[in-house]
Amino acid sequence: MPLSAYLRNPLTDLTGVMLTNQFMSPCSRLEEKTVNCFEAYGEQEGKRRCQDLIGDLYECVTRTKERARALEMIFERERQVKSGQIQYTDGPKQDAYQPPLSPL
Repeated sequence: MPLSAYLRNPLTDLTGVMLTNQFMSPCSRLEEKTVNCFEAYGEQEGKRRCQDLIGDLYECVTRTKERARALEMIFERERQVKSGQIQYTDGPKQDAYQPPLSPL
């Protein structure tokens, strides 16, 4: 629970919105649903009834499952390379990238 719920002054009013996902975030709608759930049930009951939304919001913000999945794919590819099932592909030629021309 944020400190501003217990302590209210001009500083908490100004800085209370700094650590949210409300502006241009893929998690903004999920955070809004979670906050609405807590407003409907209160802090104590909301912790129990809004547990699914809290978990989804935590996953959206931290992306722990997404990172674990990507890491598992990297490990599997390395295992396949070491066992000889697949080989690394050749990289691009050294001069393959040509930067765009800039106007003088």
